Amino acid sequence: MRKKIMSILLLVIICIGLIPGYSFAKEEGKVIYISLNKTNLDDLQKIPVLKEELSKRGYIGLMNTKGDQGNTDSRSYASIGAGGRANVISGDPISFVNLTEESGSIYKSVTGEDPKGINNLDINKSININAEKGTYGSTLGLLGQTLADNNKKVALLGNSDIVENNNLVKIRNAGLICMDTFGRVDSGNVDNINIEDLSMPYGIRTDYEKLIEETKSYYKNSDALFIELGDTYRLDEYKSNLNEETYNKMKKNVYSNVNTYLNEVFSMVSDNDVIYIVSEFQSKLDYNNRRRLSPVIKFSDDKKGLLASSTTRRDGIIANLDLGVDILNEFGLKNESMIGRALNNVERDDNMDFLSNEYKKIVSINNIRSTVVNTFVGIVSTSWVIAMLALLFKDKLPHKEKVFIVLKELIKLGLIMPLTLLLSPIFNFKSQLGLVSGVVIMTIILYLSGRILFKNNDIKQMGYYAILTIGLIVIDSVIGTYLMKNCIMSYDAIVGARYYGIGNEYEGVTIASAVFALSVLLNYKKMPKWLTIILSIVILITSAFPSMGANVGGAISECIAYLLFIMLIFDIKLDFRKIVILGLSAVVLVLVFAGLDLMLGTESHLGVFAQQILQEGPQAIFNTFGRKISMNLKLAKSSVWVNILLVGIAVIGIFIFRPSKHMKNLSDKYPMIFKGFIASMVGCIITLLVNDSGIVAAATASIYILIPILIISINMIIFNDKRE
Repeated sequence: MRKKIMSILLLVIICIGLIPGYSFAKEEGKVIYISLNKTNLDDLQKIPVLKEELSKRGYIGLMNTKGDQGNTDSRSYASIGAGGRANVISGDPISFVNLTEESGSIYKSVTGEDPKGINNLDINKSININAEKGTYGSTLGLLGQTLADNNKKVALLGNSDIVENNNLVKIRNAGLICMDTFGRVDSGNVDNINIEDLSMPYGIRTDYEKLIEETKSYYKNSDALFIELGDTYRLDEYKSNLNEETYNKMKKNVYSNVNTYLNEVFSMVSDNDVIYIVSEFQSKLDYNNRRRLSPVIKFSDDKKGLLASSTTRRDGIIANLDLGVDILNEFGLKNESMIGRALNNVERDDNMDFLSNEYKKIVSINNIRSTVVNTFVGIVSTSWVIAMLALLFKDKLPHKEKVFIVLKELIKLGLIMPLTLLLSPIFNFKSQLGLVSGVVIMTIILYLSGRILFKNNDIKQMGYYAILTIGLIVIDSVIGTYLMKNCIMSYDAIVGARYYGIGNEYEGVTIASAVFALSVLLNYKKMPKWLTIILSIVILITSAFPSMGANVGGAISECIAYLLFIMLIFDIKLDFRKIVILGLSAVVLVLVFAGLDLMLGTESHLGVFAQQILQEGPQAIFNTFGRKISMNLKLAKSSVWVNILLVGIAVIGIFIFRPSKHMKNLSDKYPMIFKGFIASMVGCIITLLVNDSGIVAAATASIYILIPILIISINMIIFNDKRE
């Protein structure tokens, strides 16, 4: 009997212990998305209630706002809703309207679909433009469509309407975020939410009393609520009509009203809700000053830190195409056609200070990048032209040997600079002056180290710089490409072409610096030939592996260049069969690393491309390579890197004919190095074909072909090889 009583008591205790788990299970929260367009981090910190909340909790990030075929407000909004870079009707305002009998009839007649509470009457124009001119294959409205398909109720409130020439211009871009693929939103109010106020921009402002009332109402009946606080947009657009005093006065009033509204929102929401506060685009001043990342704040728990995503792999930096994916993720939903990635919360107490310092460095790099790169390209191409002319007219030069000694040192800067620019981030300078100072200091250190270690042996000096360069690239790839992410000559978050891995500029460097470094070691018999195979594989893996270099174009080019170099040094005769093997090896390599990406879930560019092919079929391949060809054609007309390619082609062309049999003599005297030149040239051609910035990669690769050829030629022709 006693045992039975104890068993019953134990069962009761267990049941009581289980009851709270069911009775108090966490309910699914709502999503509240608040658009504060044309603001920045400093602006948001001036809103008292937001500043107070951020001192205790909240995850912050800076968002790349780039769209497809342009960088505008509407494209950024559309990209958030599409989960990929999107294009929309340009020039005309994006107008969503409340459902009326008239607007419903118009919508039905042009789309053939039943209207909802809010509709975009011009949705067909944006859909057609995105389909015809879009280069990323994005579909407008996937966020809203996915929510609708899963029975989530969506509401939209507010607008950014302005008045021009006494006419109302409807600017309601927030609808692009939450609409479905037919331009519809379940419910809300975008028409009757403003009131006249002559003390505010354009004489109108958001009716915050009404907005607060409707926010509370739609909050109860919706799963996702999107609010556009248009006053910040109107303030920025109207700024040119104001002097400093009146602008500051209006700004104070605008932010006071925003503070009142946000205070109500924070008081209204439950602990399970998620709040996003987003500026979808930059103010005109920030944009002109190249401060082209916009703030995103996410309140999802009681902790604070930074936002990050697999798209960028950089704490505090996200892309607009991630935001819609993250909203779906909050509901446990996913749409495979959205290529953005859900956000990660990285806990960090000094999140604001960290992000501000990072942003300062990013902006500084973006500001001086073109100047530094143009200077580098100018030095390289000019030194080649001068050296070639000097060789052609050597017999007429006074003090010939001294001239060529100086010229050689000038030419060597072309090999030192990629290494210098990659190493400079170790100084962690943030200002433009600091960044330039770091480059100068590092250049001097590297140049002197080469001179001291190898004195007058030019080939060993060049090999030393190439070995350091490829070694550093490999190490940096293994540890997360910190140097590459902060390098002036690499990619940057503002441009948004790439966020991690080995960039296009260093893709070419990786191909040719490795081949030249290995050929120099073989030339001086510093390693056995078989070791070349192992080192090539290591470099190839770190360049292509999704969690390291993640550069598929580079992997293809490297695979062919390295394999060809190995064949040449082992004196394997090339025939059609072996050429086919070279091509197939690159294809197999891509398939292997694409498979690894999908299995490991590292979500690199290659993995995203593979997913797109699985979802869209061959069209994804055509879209991608069409974009690559288009980019190369654009670069061919505008990029300064073309100068290096053109000068390089001219130099090689001259050496083929003058002096007579010079290239054959070079091949006979330095067979290993010459074989390296052949392999690197093939790598240049391949990267030109398979990379969306192939001209850039081919140009940087050619540096490790042309500079050694020039310096070796000078030594052979002028110094009779006394200064190898």
